[in-house]
Order: sequence, then C-alpha cells, then structure tokens
Amino acid sequence: MEKRILIAPNSFKECADSVTIAELIRENLSQLTYYDLIVKPISDGGDGFLNVCKQNFGGEIRFYSISTAYDENKFSCPVLYCQSRNEIYIESAEILGLKVVPIQLRNPLELSSKGLGELLLRINEEVSNEAIKIDRVYVGIGGTATIDMGIGMMSKLGLKLLDQGTNELNVLPKNYFKVADIIFVPIQFSFEIIPVIDVNNPLLGEYNGIETYGLQKGANENSIILLMNYFNHLINLLENKKLSISSQSLSGAGGGIPASLQIFYNTPLYSSQDFILQDIGLKSLTDEVDYLITGEGSFNHQSNSGKGAGILIDLFKSSVKKIFLVCGYIDSSVKSKLPDNVIPIELNKYFNSETESIMKYKDGIRRACDEIINQVDF
Repeated sequence: MEKRILIAPNSFKECADSVTIAELIRENLSQLTYYDLIVKPISDGGDGFLNVCKQNFGGEIRFYSISTAYDENKFSCPVLYCQSRNEIYIESAEILGLKVVPIQLRNPLELSSKGLGELLLRINEEVSNEAIKIDRVYVGIGGTATIDMGIGMMSKLGLKLLDQGTNELNVLPKNYFKVADIIFVPIQFSFEIIPVIDVNNPLLGEYNGIETYGLQKGANENSIILLMNYFNHLINLLENKKLSISSQSLSGAGGGIPASLQIFYNTPLYSSQDFILQDIGLKSLTDEVDYLITGEGSFNHQSNSGKGAGILIDLFKSSVKKIFLVCGYIDSSVKSKLPDNVIPIELNKYFNSETESIMKYKDGIRRACDEIINQVDF
C-alpha cells in the first residue's frame, strides 16, 4: 500500500513563504517514488497568507494603491479576490509588515496602520459601485511592524483623536498621550470583516502582545512601557464613552489591529487554528497520512500558542509515525518537550551563521530532505 507524506510548512519569516518552502521539500523528496506526497502549505495569518489562500481557494491577485506605514507615500498592495466565494483575502504583513518596513524605520511609536484602513475603504467603494461582489473580507493578522492598536486604521474609517484644545492630532502612537477626546463616526461596511489571528496574547495585562512581540518589531524597553501606558490611556477614554470592552478580551495580535475592530465594529475573531484545520482542510487528513513534514523559520514557546507548526504537531502527533519539524532554529527548551515521534531538524546546523542559513535556505532544505529520506520507512 502506498504511503503518504503530508508536506505542510509554515512560512520562514523574512526568508521564504510556505508555498515556496513546501515546493522545495516536494522537489527534494521526488526520489521517494513509492510515496504519495501531499502538499498543503499553511499560514497562521502572517507572512505568505495570500499565497496560501490562492493555492487553496484560487482567485486573482488585485492591487490597490495605499499609504506606507511610515509616511504618506503610496505603494501597490496585493489582495486576493475569490469571485467564486465572494471573498477577499488581505495579508496585513503586505501592508504593515516587517518585510515592507525598512529596518531603519522600525520604530513602532512612529508607525501607523492607516494603510489597512485605506484598503478596506477602497474595497468598500468597489463593492458599493458594484465593481466586485463581496460577502467576507479575511484579514490575516501577523508579521506586522506596527504597534498602534489599529487606531491608524480607524483614522481612515471615521475616527479622530483630539487634544485638550480640540485640535485634531496626527494619529501616531507617539501622540496618544496627548489625546483628550476620541470622535468616531463609523464607515458602514457591506461585508463581514474576519481577522485571522495567530496568537492569543491580550492587548494588555499578563503576557500581553506589546511586551511579548515588541522587541522583534523594533521597540525598546522604554517604548514598550510608553505604548502600554498610551493604550491604557486610550482604553480609559473609550470606556468613558462606553465603547471599550475588557482589555483582557482585546487581542494583542498584530500590534493590536484586531482590538480596534473589536471595539468599534464588535468584530469576532477567527483563530489561525480554525483557519488551518477547517478552511485549508488539514483536519480531514489526520487519518490519511503516515508522515508529516512541517516547520517554520524559528520554533520557540510562542510556536505552541496558536502558531502554524505547533498546531499541526498537536493535531498529528497521535496519528502519524513521525513528524519532521524542519526549522531554521528550534529553541532548546522547547525541543526537549516535543513528543517522542517529532524529529527536529535545524537548518542552522548546516551553516556558519544565521545570515548564511537564510541566504542558502534552499541548500538547507535539500540537506534536511536528505535526512528525512534516511529516516522514513521504505
């Protein structure tokens, strides 16, 4: 009986997306002629979300001119339009991500999510003009450089921040402490907005998203403290207007983008786990495959908090013979806690530095596949 290998990696952040990684693995396992290779790249909402959606749902890539996160210049942003499903898919990392914000400009106090608001506005206009028909817009949240609580996005959808003199403020996190009043006259959407979130961290409180992910977005310890204080200030103002909900219920994913959708539009959140298992269809394969190959750029304790590879390990650990976890780096404290049938393979062991392993990731994947070939049962 032909054995089946499921190839389902997540993206390797700032290196290659999951569709590219999955295809590389398939190519390097092509000599396993007695195995059925099932290729199902995944995304938890971050880098590569659009490519994964296109591979699974079809559709066409459309482009919209919107503002960058760091100035008023415009750039062409891709979205996926699935006419057959009446859906659009947005990858927040394509608008606000570390991959599109130059490293020298990664100061979250100076960055805004306004481009995402502009994009939603443009889509709404096209629906109103009957240029496209849309019932749902999925927004993949992850890989963002911004930490603005989604207030920049809302500034394009009817929100204004006013100071003590009722002067309108430039909507940037560095100005939040000056806010004395918040005015919001909402834009009404004719479609449902569905944020796909990759982490469960709250906006504020214990294990909040700012402290957990701030450093990797370019924040320092001082700016992290400022951002938490500024967010608390805004939430207090919103509570006085009876707009806010419990800060523990607000999502800290993507620098707080979903939090604004929760506050101002009462938007429910959609977990990346449900997206991967139900929409992409991985749950239906649990009893259909013998081996699983998954992985991501860096696997650490956060990877077990609703992240792609961690989701699949939990799902398949009891039903497959072996799980090959292929990553650039795997945290040693997490590695020791992996299930017995998980085989960790770190690409960095093949190279002299992290930079070299990223530059030569194709060679790293080839070597990892050589190890996998030696460990599967013929």
